[in-house]
Amino acid sequence: MPLPRRFFELARARPDETFLWVEGHEMTRGALATAALKVAGFLESLPIAAGTRIGVMLMNRPEFLAVWFGTNAAGMPLVPYNAALRGDDLEYQLRHSRTRLLFVEAALFPDVIAILEKIEDLTVVVVGGGAPSGTIPWEFVTSFDPGTISEELRDGEIMEIVYTSGTTSRPKGVVWRFGLMSLIAETLTRHLALSSEDRLMVVLPLFHGNAQLSTAMTIMCEGSMLLVPRFTVSRFWELARQGGATEVNLLGPLLTMLHNQPPAANDDDNPIRVAFSAATPAPIHEAFERRFGLTVVEGYGLTETGINTANPLDPARRKVGSIGLALPHNEVAILGDDLAELPPGRPGEICVRPAAMTDDLMQRIEYVDDPEATATLWRGGWLHTGDEGVMDEEGFFTFLDRKKDVIRRRGENIASQQVEHALLSHPKVGQAAVVGIPSDLGEEEVLALIVALEPVTPEELAAYCLERLAAFKVPEWYNFVEELPTTPTGRVKKALLKARGDLADEAIKINVATIARTTP
Repeated sequence: MPLPRRFFELARARPDETFLWVEGHEMTRGALATAALKVAGFLESLPIAAGTRIGVMLMNRPEFLAVWFGTNAAGMPLVPYNAALRGDDLEYQLRHSRTRLLFVEAALFPDVIAILEKIEDLTVVVVGGGAPSGTIPWEFVTSFDPGTISEELRDGEIMEIVYTSGTTSRPKGVVWRFGLMSLIAETLTRHLALSSEDRLMVVLPLFHGNAQLSTAMTIMCEGSMLLVPRFTVSRFWELARQGGATEVNLLGPLLTMLHNQPPAANDDDNPIRVAFSAATPAPIHEAFERRFGLTVVEGYGLTETGINTANPLDPARRKVGSIGLALPHNEVAILGDDLAELPPGRPGEICVRPAAMTDDLMQRIEYVDDPEATATLWRGGWLHTGDEGVMDEEGFFTFLDRKKDVIRRRGENIASQQVEHALLSHPKVGQAAVVGIPSDLGEEEVLALIVALEPVTPEELAAYCLERLAAFKVPEWYNFVEELPTTPTGRVKKALLKARGDLADEAIKINVATIARTTP
């Protein structure tokens, strides 16, 4: 069943139940459904056809959800935009998606008006502040009578066009269809044992697929949501306690930030019982659980596919450091360059394809208006993730690295993420990115870019890594920087780093072999 339709059904059946808790204020299912249907009524009044793409560029606020569900109710696809976009990047995505109406945060409107004249036929609705001349105020939208739910809101139709983060190339618009998100969310609610008693904490931006999946899980388990305006490491646990959160979706960089905070006496005094996280650094996984009194479930997925694998909820059945087993809605395999499935223990590309229950939906994953990229995505009947991985004899998968990020040194392949996780487990390291740089021998050498929390030497970091990694994986170049370019969810933009030719100019080179000989 389409996710918004399920939401509206629950709102009709139980309108007075709390659905949202935002900064101390509660919002019922009925109130949010009414706001969403007013958006639908507004859209129905416009001279635009069903299927017109409606953009949203809002922060984590109830209006985002009202626009999402109201747009879908009107039979139109939603295009969520990264709130940090501006200039050429914003213009590109608005043009590429062919968005005709944009709901934008008042504080972000200056970034929109700077390119507005370049985008033909774009109407703007301003939310949360005064609407400048030529735009529509949010209050005008909410003055409409509630609209109806379109017949276009059915499985298989386009729900959203969601852009990839663009960490390795220009962002692509992924077509999400109704039905698939509901099915994946329902699978995860069962996997994590969620129920109507749970309150899911959303700290990632709502334009991001992870936060939208949290929303879908909230709807499918019939629970409620703690919506946090933005992730803040210093107030994370305070907000979780105030809002009564029992589950949260995180990412590895956010786990690391929380882990790197000074210990507090009440660290384990919080209501969260489970954190579902991708890219969880193995060195801190169990220490994080012990310190904060919860279970971390490692999972894996893409913007294109949602979530594909997850470790069991039961710690006795999981494998720390792996991304878990294939979830039942899809098949996962490791393929070689010849597209043949590789046996356990042989690294190759992680590839996925639908199981019988999702065949009609998952097979239709595509990039908007880009048949060539879609054909490249789907080769040999499998969706190619571009990630390197390996499967063991029991069917547990381990993510190694993005294929484009694998460093090849002295005939060996080095997964940059494994090295980064080792560095990030050091108490003096706040952020780390590892890339390959050309060597005089025509191979690659390993360079680590470090954002330090306090002074630390390359030799100290190398000695620390030698206790955790094979010597050939330990970086011999270190560049200490004030910040790294990241996406709003904390992922380092490796493409920007690799495009620079000066990474080694101010880096310090050390002799790892010498340190290895002197390390006990």
